[in-house]
Amino acid sequence: MVLNLLGNAFDAVQEQAARTNGSFTPKVTLSTRRLDGQVEIRVCDNGPGIPAAQQARIFEPFFTTKPTGQGNTGLGFSLAYDAVVQGHGGRLAVESEEGEGATFIVTLPAPNEWHDPSA
Repeated sequence: MVLNLLGNAFDAVQEQAARTNGSFTPKVTLSTRRLDGQVEIRVCDNGPGIPAAQQARIFEPFFTTKPTGQGNTGLGFSLAYDAVVQGHGGRLAVESEEGEGATFIVTLPAPNEWHDPSA
């Protein structure tokens, strides 16, 4: 699921780089944190962003933001959503403004006990 989100972020920044003919510095970040008894994973990019109309449908099966013929089925976000929500009882959301990049936020219930690797 995280690999899918990262793959889409890399596609977005490549698309933005192609549009700007070299005047763009691609950036993709992955961050994690504990948040009120939950784990939050954020995948952010500075690509072209996602229009509001597409954001409302982005987690629907077979819906795609990519042009026809780019070899995808429109299942990536849908499968990620199902894995997070149905498989783990979490949430998957997107924050984006067209032209300003996108952030996908995965929120998962924290394990009952945190493991401290330094202990």
